[in-house]
Amino acid sequence: MHTTASRSAAGGGRRGPVLGAERGEQVRTAAETMAVGALFLVFSLPLVTAGAAWCAAAEVVAGWHRGREAPLLRTFARVVRRDLWPGLALQGAVLAVLAVTWFEVHAVLGSRIPGRPVEAAALVVAGAAAVAFALVAAGCRAAGRTSWRDGLRTAARLSAAAPATVPLAVTALACVAALVAVIPAFAGFMAGPLAYAVSVTVARAAGRTEEAGR
Repeated sequence: MHTTASRSAAGGGRRGPVLGAERGEQVRTAAETMAVGALFLVFSLPLVTAGAAWCAAAEVVAGWHRGREAPLLRTFARVVRRDLWPGLALQGAVLAVLAVTWFEVHAVLGSRIPGRPVEAAALVVAGAAAVAFALVAAGCRAAGRTSWRDGLRTAARLSAAAPATVPLAVTALACVAALVAVIPAFAGFMAGPLAYAVSVTVARAAGRTEEAGR
């Protein structure tokens, strides 16, 4: 993105709007996260590749924290091919959690037990926490460029050392769900901002854990 401080030629000496370097970087990051979300949607269209597409999104945004900006389209194509089966396992785990949560909440709300709204809300929070942990594990794997087993171990370690890690990821999930519920068109790109939010949560938790260990 190019910014200009002033234009004195055709504008009769008037100064145009100035976009500072920090604000320009924020706008560029927002645009790139939306592009990541759009590519996630495109590469998820066969449905069975949604998990692998999420792995690709996690790898792209994790690279930003290392100062590396990978080409989006080529990275998605490469990672989706590489992580097709692990991504399918991730997708299956998330869908299983969502299905169990839905059935449990439906059963609780359909019963006549006292306090059923509170129990249903607790089940929703528990299900969201399980999904958030899976996303954090994918983020840890992408950040450390490690195996899935190491990614899960890192996610568990960060969640124990920085207890706010999973709740922050749950908050990001809730914000995305609320925005999509209000404006359904946002579903076309909100996976990008969500992946970025999870990656920031992972990076900060890792940084705090390293500082605490010194």
